[in-house]
Amino acid sequence: MAGDDNALTPTEQHGIRVFNEKGKCVTCHNGPNFTDNKFHALGLPKREGIPNDIGRYAITQDEAEKDQFKTPTLRNIAQTAPYMHNGMFATLEEVVEFYVRAERTTSPRHPLITPLTLLTDHDKKALIEFLKSLTGEPVKITPPKLPE
Repeated sequence: MAGDDNALTPTEQHGIRVFNEKGKCVTCHNGPNFTDNKFHALGLPKREGIPNDIGRYAITQDEAEKDQFKTPTLRNIAQTAPYMHNGMFATLEEVVEFYVRAERTTSPRHPLITPLTLLTDHDKKALIEFLKSLTGEPVKITPPKLPE
């Protein structure tokens, strides 16, 4: 993101192209923190044993915001499993497959979320390697000393 052409391996470079172009992930995961800070409905399928969460609707009572959740940052995403607001996916591979299939669901879904059937296995692996490259050193914060 800072312009260092050597920061990513060739596989990760392919992955960022998939992220930006074929996958269109950058539509919602953009900027330095890879989030648009907006709320979107993903159309997650209902699964046995996972409670239904109505998302932003619980706060706003606006029907248009049912099943909407804030786009999370992708920084350090490889360290934050399980994924999605309800933890339904254990791995990044499962998340990518969800977007590849974008299976039919009765849940609301943002119109930009469409099946990514054009992604090859090579594209998917490269995308995951790029996502893993977003892992960095934790920011060290030293709080100010309190007056005695």
